[in-house]
Order: sequence, then structure tokens, then C-alpha cells
Amino acid sequence: MRILAVGTLGLALAVGGCAQGPDGAAQPGTKTATGAVAGAVIGGVLGNILGHKGVKGEGTAIGAAIGAAVGGGIGYMFDSQEQQFRKELAQETQSRQVEIQRVRQDALKLVMPSEVMFPFDSAVLQPGYEPTLQKIAEVLNAYPESRATITGFTDSRGSESYNLDLSKRRAEAVRTALVTDGVPAGRLTAQGRGKADPVGDNTTEAGRQMNRRVEILVQGN
Repeated sequence: MRILAVGTLGLALAVGGCAQGPDGAAQPGTKTATGAVAGAVIGGVLGNILGHKGVKGEGTAIGAAIGAAVGGGIGYMFDSQEQQFRKELAQETQSRQVEIQRVRQDALKLVMPSEVMFPFDSAVLQPGYEPTLQKIAEVLNAYPESRATITGFTDSRGSESYNLDLSKRRAEAVRTALVTDGVPAGRLTAQGRGKADPVGDNTTEAGRQMNRRVEILVQGN
């Protein structure tokens, strides 16, 4: 049984090595380190199961090592993907055509205002925005382990059914463009939320403009 424990631990450490940053270790306070800690907790639960299966006291340690390696690897992958998005979309973020948010250890969100993506009351993409979506597709293709949910939103003006339909058609237009640019269709989901989940005050024009948006949530499989 000790041979099994050592072999499993060695595999976990090898995976963890692939997940380390340029300095060779996940530093405290980084997203990668956070992922490793979370993975260790989950792995500890797995270890308890292993212990009940006959690995005895070594089960928790083995599970924690496996979980830390996996969690750290996920964190490092999304650290890298975030950096790649920021590099490729530097001009777009400066001009406020795209906002990049790290919403959790294994998820990124790209927020794009509808005004620069679509003509008024339309779900036809502006030709000038296509290069931006091509950059997004390139980064998505560089990280095939991730998938994306594309969600359209509107402000509160107009009927609920109309807004829901418009937001869905806009999300579908973005999905179609990304598929055209080479992202596998199976990795992309499109949905409309209409006036739900406002991020701005719908009683002001500035707030309504913030609410008219398309978000791309990039997360692990």
C-alpha cells in the first residue's frame, strides 16, 4: 500500500510542477496559490475516501497533494489566459470597447458595450468590431481546456419579450462570429437575459448604456 501512496504522490507533484509560475512556485496571495489551497481541501476529502478504501492514514495526505496540484494547475492556466487576453486586447481595453474581469479562480469575464458592437436596435455585428472578436477567438483557441458562455443584456426600455429576443440574437451573433473564427461550436453557449441583472441605473442614460452589453464568461470545462 505504501508503494501506491508514494507513486500517487509523485504523480501529483509532477502535475503540480507543470502548474508553477516562472519562479518555480505558487506564491502566497496569487490566484494560482489560492487554487492550490482550494484543491488541497477538496483533495483532503478525496483522501478520506481513499483512507476508507484501505489506504489508511495516508489517504488524506495523498488526496490533498492531488487536489493541490490540480487546483494550482487550473489557477495557473487562467492566470496565463487572463494575461493573454490583456495583451491581445490592450487597445480595446484602453478605448473601453472591452473590459476584462477575473471573476473567480477558474473564470474570466469579457464585457463589451452593445453600442460599439451593434447598430441601434439591431443584432447585426458592426464590421469594425470583427477584428476584436478575432482576437478573442485566437485566445480561446489557444486554451482549448476552457469554454465560454455568451450572454446578451439590454436596458429596461421596451417590452420584456422584445428585449429578451434582442439580447439573445446579439449573443447568437457573437457566437456565430467566434465559430467562424475557428472556435469549436461545442465550446460556446449563447443566451439572452434581456433587462435582467442590470449593472447600471436604468433611470439614467449613463446607467442604461452600461446595461446594454454582451458578456463572455470563460471558464473551465
